[in-house]
Amino acid sequence: MRKVKAIRMESIAVLLAPCGLYCGWCPYYIQGAEQFKCAGCWKREKCPIRDCAKGKALKLCTYCSSFPCGKLLEMYAKMPEFLDGIKRDFPKGISLSTEKE
Repeated sequence: MRKVKAIRMESIAVLLAPCGLYCGWCPYYIQGAEQFKCAGCWKREKCPIRDCAKGKALKLCTYCSSFPCGKLLEMYAKMPEFLDGIKRDFPKGISLSTEKE
């Protein structure tokens, strides 16, 4: 059984992506899959939405005068594909164990 990360309150802000997604709910962040493990938006090597917001000194896209922009709409249009991947990679959900490794 894989262990799940315990999330502390101070890390909640770090887990809120500029696009509005909360990485703390995502199984790829919490537990990871054999083929993919995500460290969260702010730690990913490259994210065009995060990079755009960061370049404008914004924490959330909703504060941008171009909200919602094409990048954001394109990302949300791919949400069904993302959720299908979660169903494929985590057919039984994730473990609720919060033991530290």
